[in-house]
Amino acid sequence: MNFTLYSHSSCSLCEAMEDELRSFIEKYNITVNRQYIDNEPALRKLYGDKIPVLTFNGEILCHYFLDTEILLKAIKNNT
Repeated sequence: MNFTLYSHSSCSLCEAMEDELRSFIEKYNITVNRQYIDNEPALRKLYGDKIPVLTFNGEILCHYFLDTEILLKAIKNNT
């Protein structure tokens, strides 16, 4: 399962969400691809004020902070 974490290159909330995701990566064997929006005007327009944003299959699961309940639901519904 592939998730995408949209972030800025220097973003403490982004780092915190990535740190929280590590346990899910190990436990549930998921992949989280980090996508920096700094040099991507379309992504900055779409996600700029919500960073960090975690998506799955193009759908926003959470932003600013990791919502573990929603993440677990996405994992369980797609395994």
